[in-house]
Amino acid sequence: MKSVVLAFLLAAVPATAMAADTAAGPVKDHSFTDADGHRVLRETIVVKASLDSVWKAYTTDAGFMRWAAPVAHITPGNNGMMESALEDGGKIGDPGNVLNRIDVYLPDSLIVFHNEHVPAGGPMDPATFASLRSMLAFEPAGDGFTRVTQTVIGFGESAKYDDLYRHLRDGNAAYLAAMAKSVPPEKTAQQ
Repeated sequence: MKSVVLAFLLAAVPATAMAADTAAGPVKDHSFTDADGHRVLRETIVVKASLDSVWKAYTTDAGFMRWAAPVAHITPGNNGMMESALEDGGKIGDPGNVLNRIDVYLPDSLIVFHNEHVPAGGPMDPATFASLRSMLAFEPAGDGFTRVTQTVIGFGESAKYDDLYRHLRDGNAAYLAAMAKSVPPEKTAQQ
């Protein structure tokens, strides 16, 4: 299951429907077209867990492997790397791994990344995918909840970008839901 979820995250295989409702809440689509006509893919989820717990789900090997990949290594920081093996039995450093370069790393707040390598044979053109920037913003949502917003920018005007937009719209919602389900709920002040 983890390799399938990772594939959603990295758009390496076709997206399929996955329930977006979680114990935390549904994934909400806030996508729009900016004033210059560029598409902006934006989806959010509110997770029933602390900011620290949700941040660690993305920025630690153990947290990422719990929901996204059977094998992963996260090197946090500006110019860091998120490396993931798509299959059980994979190893860090394998040439078929997915590599995402961390462009901006603001602890407990923001990760901006782009794809540097996706295995051949996926549903999109690697150069098209590499031209996008993904931003994950983390913010307290009150009473022990955390809001995660993923925004993807850089979509051009072509069939390749149209296909990638559709794929990521469904895949990102699925992986946000999977991440939310992987973080153990924490007691809130209302409980």
